[in-house]
Amino acid sequence: MKERNYGIDLLRLIGMFFICVLHINGQGGAMLRVNGYNGSYYACWFLETAAYCAVDIYGLISGFAGVDAKRRPSRLAELWLRVFWYSALGSFLAVNIFHLEVLDAMPWKALFPVSWKTYWYFSSYVGVFVTAPYLNRMVLALTERERKKLFAVLFVLCSVCTMIPRVSQTGSDFLGLGAGYSFLWLSILYVMGACLKKIRLKQRPAAWYISVYFCSVVLSWLFKIQMENYTRALYGKALYGRVFTSYTAPTMVICAVSLLLLFQKIKVRSEGARSLIRFLAPMSFSVYLVQVQPYVWEYLLKDSCRDFYRLGPVLCILMVLLSAFLLYCVCTAADLVRVFVFRILHVRKACEAVCGFLQQKLDGLLSGPQPEQKRL
Repeated sequence: MKERNYGIDLLRLIGMFFICVLHINGQGGAMLRVNGYNGSYYACWFLETAAYCAVDIYGLISGFAGVDAKRRPSRLAELWLRVFWYSALGSFLAVNIFHLEVLDAMPWKALFPVSWKTYWYFSSYVGVFVTAPYLNRMVLALTERERKKLFAVLFVLCSVCTMIPRVSQTGSDFLGLGAGYSFLWLSILYVMGACLKKIRLKQRPAAWYISVYFCSVVLSWLFKIQMENYTRALYGKALYGRVFTSYTAPTMVICAVSLLLLFQKIKVRSEGARSLIRFLAPMSFSVYLVQVQPYVWEYLLKDSCRDFYRLGPVLCILMVLLSAFLLYCVCTAADLVRVFVFRILHVRKACEAVCGFLQQKLDGLLSGPQPEQKRL
């Protein structure tokens, strides 16, 4: 049996904490820019930049861990039921118990969370899951040199070459990457992560990966500040500040790759730490689902932290980090209810049985009738 990589599981938890930071800054309003309080704005933007690689981390991990994994449709079915739990049940409780208004197209978004992109990451991930076996075959069929070339080509073409057109005034996106909010970008990250798993890389100390990560963060952050200040003074409005701050930006990809290579080397030897990681890792995706649930997003998270700027840069950073940690804990605690119900109803076994039955029928249809053997 293959040994579990607890370092990768730990990175999943950190990546989800990064997403909490992004949501506290953005939807929570902590990154609010107010004249006279630019210090807090810049401080929050530093945290924003440091956490912006979170989606890239998850995309790379999916390929890194999935290239050698056996694809099980039952796990996708179980994951869909988890998404449906929060989209449908959460909306039902919000409208009928808390008497909140019905949001635009909410019945359709609640009942069809994938096709209506209620949770954009999951909708894109479904496409990656379906195509992953074929992406794996491609990567495994390549030679060592070809995998390195493929990784480099994808990085240059999809990240480096798109960063200037993407933030230009024309909004050009010649590859249709959607600034990273797309099935295509997650597929590219999957292939890059799979290549990293199968490439023999030179071993470097942990300090080297940490330095690369922080240098990329500082470069992205300083560029944003200086470019926005320059264009504001020249044109009267801030322009081009997001060149190095997006999911597809090269510095963010470098941040994600650095952290992936760092954490895949980490050996968690404490049994207590292993147990905690095993407990938290399966629920990490639910942390995202809870906070992005439309009613939680609009009624609980929106502008909940907009007064943090009054505290000054240092306290503002501390409050954002503390709020992100509390948000993570609350969402995890909320998911315990879902975990309990799923275990009582034996959801995993039911998904395995149904998917196994459907797979058997599908294989029979695809194989077609067997030719009759001629009698001697």
